[in-house]
This record gives sequence, C-alpha cells and structure tokens, in this order.
Amino acid sequence: MLAEAHRLAAISFPFGDLIAPDPFKALEPRLKVAFYIGQSHVIGGTTTDMVALGSDTAFAQVWIGADDHLPRMIRVMYLDDPLALRFQVEYSNWELDRSFPADAFESAKAVSAPHIPFNRPDLQPMTGQKPTAKKVKPAKTK
Repeated sequence: MLAEAHRLAAISFPFGDLIAPDPFKALEPRLKVAFYIGQSHVIGGTTTDMVALGSDTAFAQVWIGADDHLPRMIRVMYLDDPLALRFQVEYSNWELDRSFPADAFESAKAVSAPHIPFNRPDLQPMTGQKPTAKKVKPAKTK
C-alpha cells in the first residue's frame, strides 16, 4: 500500500520500510554502511544498543533494546530532501503477544466513503495559479 501511495500520488511515509513483514530484507539491498556506536541509557529508561546505518539516500541512527532486541527509537535524515528535514519515531510499550478481534480495523464509514482519485503532484503542472513576482528594492550603496 505504501509503495502504491508513493507511485500514484508521490506520498512518502518515513519509516514505512519498518512495518514491512521483513524490515531487514526491505532495507538491506540499499545499505552501504552500518556500524555499532555503543550503548545508551536515555531512551525509555532501558539500555539500548545504538547503530548507525547509511545508504546513498539516507542516514539513520537506531536505538535497539539490549535485552529484548526491539527498536526503541530511530532518527533518519534523507540526503536528497531539499529541506534537510530529520524524522524521528520512538517505540514504547511493546505488546507482542496481544491478539485483536478480526474486525478491529474495519470501518463501515471507510467502506461506504466515496473514492477520491489522487494524482502525483510532481507530475502535474499546477493550473490556475501564476507565480507572483515580489518587488525587491535594490540595496543602497555608500
């Protein structure tokens, strides 16, 4: 679903690879460098192992629980992002053995909602808008 959202509408979800059935398999082909930084005691009151990961498009720092080996926090910077934004997610209160009823994620409203087509904003020229030229006064010289 996430790949289709990106393909069809240029919608990106940071950390989308991490909810794949096999996150390592999703990340490994692009991985260029990975190294162990050391231990930390600042995330969620637990001891974590810190790892750095890098590819041609992103750099990430990952905090993994030293005892349970579950991700606790991840920071990512996408190298091709013109705004150089940094994304962060923190995980806590893991409940791995919890079960849910089959209809827990169903919604009658969603099933009956009208379909809204999306177009990729990066492939469509904007219509009805013209760029506004801002008048700039020349700098005074002495």
